[in-house]
Amino acid sequence: MSDYPSLSRRQFLRTGTCGAMGVGSLINTLTQLQLINAAAAADVGGADVIGSDYKAIVCLFLRGGCDMNNVLIPTLGNPQAAGYTADRDVVSIRNGIADPALNPAGENDTLPITVPGGDPFGLHPSLPNLAAMYGSGDAAFIANVGTLAQPTTSATYSSVALPQQLFSHSNQQTEWMSSIADQPYTSGWGARVADLYHDAWNPQSQTSMLITAAGNNQFLNGGEVNQYSVTSTGAISLASFGTNYENAINPDGSYQTNSTGQRLKALERIMTYSHGHLLEDGYNAVVRRARENEAVVTEASTAATGLGLDFDATWATYGADSGIADELKAVAKLIAGRDCLGNKRQIFFVDIGGFDTHQDINADLAAQLGQVDAAIGAFNQAMKDLAAADPDFEYDKVTTFQASDFNRTWTPNSDNAATAGTDHAWGTHTFLFGGAVNGGDVYGTFPELAVGGLNDVPSGSRGRWIPSTSVDQHSAVLAKWFGVPIGSTEMATILPNLDRFESIDAPAANLGFL
Repeated sequence: MSDYPSLSRRQFLRTGTCGAMGVGSLINTLTQLQLINAAAAADVGGADVIGSDYKAIVCLFLRGGCDMNNVLIPTLGNPQAAGYTADRDVVSIRNGIADPALNPAGENDTLPITVPGGDPFGLHPSLPNLAAMYGSGDAAFIANVGTLAQPTTSATYSSVALPQQLFSHSNQQTEWMSSIADQPYTSGWGARVADLYHDAWNPQSQTSMLITAAGNNQFLNGGEVNQYSVTSTGAISLASFGTNYENAINPDGSYQTNSTGQRLKALERIMTYSHGHLLEDGYNAVVRRARENEAVVTEASTAATGLGLDFDATWATYGADSGIADELKAVAKLIAGRDCLGNKRQIFFVDIGGFDTHQDINADLAAQLGQVDAAIGAFNQAMKDLAAADPDFEYDKVTTFQASDFNRTWTPNSDNAATAGTDHAWGTHTFLFGGAVNGGDVYGTFPELAVGGLNDVPSGSRGRWIPSTSVDQHSAVLAKWFGVPIGSTEMATILPNLDRFESIDAPAANLGFL
């Protein structure tokens, strides 16, 4: 009788997937043995290593400053709807308000959403998946969020400290990701979470807690835990050996006899040497670690197939074929293969550019939002499908939040509908989705949509809303859900300016979106 414990079909598939380091002909000889040991460590206990104690945060960043004034739109019956049509003029979306020039029949092109106890709103017509997710309780909005050095109003705008280089793309992107608006950048708040908690939360870790599918970024940068980059199709392999080493390794895992194969063989042999020189040995250690990450991430990316999931088909169903869709597909595959990664807490980053709509907003914004909508629709469905296929995963274990540089000016910069755009502004609306989200609602405080109004920056700004909710507060709700205690020294380290603002648990803050 065998001494080995019996395995269920699902456990067998999971263990086989994580441990099959020969799949894809990834590595060879001693390096292969090292990587098998690394991956096998994640398989000790299989799902028991991670179990149900898993959470992931996914940051979806819209670079360029997305015009969220045209995403969350007041519609007929909302006291701000007529002002929207009049002020936004040629860049407005028809919202049910009759206008002799723009909408004589009073048609409504927005996708209606219900705000409990609130006025009518609609979403941009390019966001049907987000509208459906909101309607089913999977998604929510937070109104008028932005970078703040301290609480600010139109009355105190000229007397309080403001975020550094307000209205600058690069600075506001950095301040959103660092959540520190009044100091030079040193690290992202995601990186600070990892520095404090990676070892405690992820004792069986086989790769970084921080994974980006969009290249190096400030959200995950600056800490002791390095972010690990993946491509939209999985791990990044060594350059000059062909895609997934197709020019260097045979299907059976042996080195090809050509010069490329022999060069890879020599490199991997060198990687196993110990060197007396500190820098040489350090270089080898970095390369070895990179190859270990590559192997583990590649194997994790195959786990969905072992569970009977076809993410490619899901993405095709949603028409999600853009770059941001591929990035979210890579994240979905890694979440499915979380047991291979060995992390109970994981932070991911994806992004999409093209939102700097100084002109041609009517065409460009619709196209960009359509790409985002298809991608998040597919990703959200993938998380639900994963929860149905994997008894150790639940839909409420992953929260995806959207951010952008800033909002854009309320009034357009031209009266020509074919070329008009909007310019850099400040307070914006954001959305998030996932099973833990208290969806179907708009949180925070919705601004007065009026040039020179209560929430506008003084002195002829054309409608730049002063944020009523700080990035610090927004980030704190996410960090709290992730496991960082409110009021702790850890939270103060992650978000050092948080205590300047109203408590996220205060009813007046209206931030119970998680």
